[in-house]
Amino acid sequence: MRGGNIIFPTKSKGFLKFLIVIIAFQDVAAGVAGSIMADLIEAFPEYAPSTVMLIATIPGLFMIFPSLFYGKLSTKFTSRSLLFAGLIFFMIGGIMPFFLDNLFLIILFRGLLGLGVGITLPLSIDIITRFFEDRERDFLIGFGTSTIACVGAIFFQLGGGMLADNFGWQYGFLVYLFPIWILAITFLYLPEPAKKVAVHASLKETLFTAPKTVYGFTIGQVFFSMLVFGYVTNISILIQSEGLGSATEAGLAISLFTFGTLIIGMFFSRIRALMPIQNVPLAILLTGGGILGCYLSNGLTMIFVASFIGGIGLGLALPGVFARISELSNEKKGISFVGFIVAAQGLGGLLSPLFYQTILNITGFEGGRTTLLFASLGLTGLAIVWSIILIMSNSKSHAKDPHAPAL
Repeated sequence: MRGGNIIFPTKSKGFLKFLIVIIAFQDVAAGVAGSIMADLIEAFPEYAPSTVMLIATIPGLFMIFPSLFYGKLSTKFTSRSLLFAGLIFFMIGGIMPFFLDNLFLIILFRGLLGLGVGITLPLSIDIITRFFEDRERDFLIGFGTSTIACVGAIFFQLGGGMLADNFGWQYGFLVYLFPIWILAITFLYLPEPAKKVAVHASLKETLFTAPKTVYGFTIGQVFFSMLVFGYVTNISILIQSEGLGSATEAGLAISLFTFGTLIIGMFFSRIRALMPIQNVPLAILLTGGGILGCYLSNGLTMIFVASFIGGIGLGLALPGVFARISELSNEKKGISFVGFIVAAQGLGGLLSPLFYQTILNITGFEGGRTTLLFASLGLTGLAIVWSIILIMSNSKSHAKDPHAPAL
C-alpha cells in the first residue's frame, strides 16, 4: 500500500478494501432493463423494439461524457464529492421510470443513470490504483469490476425481474433504491486519497499522448460491448417469446451470466499472471461460446449453463482491459486513459440495437435467438483479430527491445 502523504483513518486494511470495491456494486446495474425487455416492448407497442431497447442502452451514451473528462474532474473535485454526485445521479435516474409512462422521459432519466455510472466506474478503478499496486491492484480491479459489480448486477437483474413479474414492469425500477446504503457507508468511512496534483492535462494532450495500445483496446472494447449487448437485450425476448419462461427466468439467465463473471473475478490476477498477453482474446472467445450455447439451446437449463460460461469470459475480459489501460495511464502528468474504456463501453452499448437491427433488416431474420447467433459469431471474429494484433505487436516490441513488457 502506498505511503507518502495519504492518510488512512480506516485502520483495518480489509475494511478499506471492502469500502473501495463496494463502489462497483452498481456499475453494471443498468442491465436491469435487459431482464424486463420483453415486458417493456409489450408496454410500448407503438414504438419499434430498437427504440424501446434504448432504455437499456442509452446509459452507455451518457457514460461517455463524464468518463472522458474524468481525469480533469478528479483534479478539481475530491473523490468523496464525485462519489456522492455519481450515486445521486444513479439513484434518481434509476428510480424515476417507476413514476413515468412516457417512453422518452424514461429514456432521458436512464441517461441520468448513465451519467452516474460514468463517474463511479472510473472512480472505482482510480481509487484502487491510488491505494494499491502490482498484484494487489490487479486482484482488486478484478474483484471490483467483476465480482462485486456482478453481485450487484445479480441483485438488480433478478430483483427487477421478480418485481416486474409480480407487480408490473414499472416496479422493476424500484430496485434502484438499494444503493442508498452504498452511498451512506462509503461517504462516511472511505478515506480520501491524497488530492491529485492539478496538472490540468487537456483532453487534446491526453488524446495525442495515448499509446497505440490504448486506442487498440478502446476500439476493441467498443465492438466487444456492442456484441455482448446483443445477449443482454435479446435473452429476455428469446425466453419469453418462445414460452420458455417469464421475466423472472430471463432475469435469472442474465444473473447467471453475471454470476460467471462474479466467480472468475476472484481469480483474475492469477489468470492474468499466467497469460499476460492472450488473457483478453481468450476471454472474448469464451464469452462468444457461451452466447452460442444460448442460441443452440432448446430449454432453460442449457440457457442457464451457457449464460454462466459466457459470464466467465466477460469476467476475464473487462478487468483484463481495465488493468492494462490503468498501467498505461500517467498519473504524475494527470493523464488517465481509464475513461476511454468506460466511454467505449457506453458507445458500444448505444450502437448495439442499431447494429443488430441493420443486420436483421439486411438478412430478413427476426431478433431474439438469431441475434444471439450474430453476437457469438462477431465475438469469435473479434477474439481472433485481437489475438493476432497482440501477437504481432508483442513480436515487434521485443524485436526492438527484448526487455519490453508484454502488451
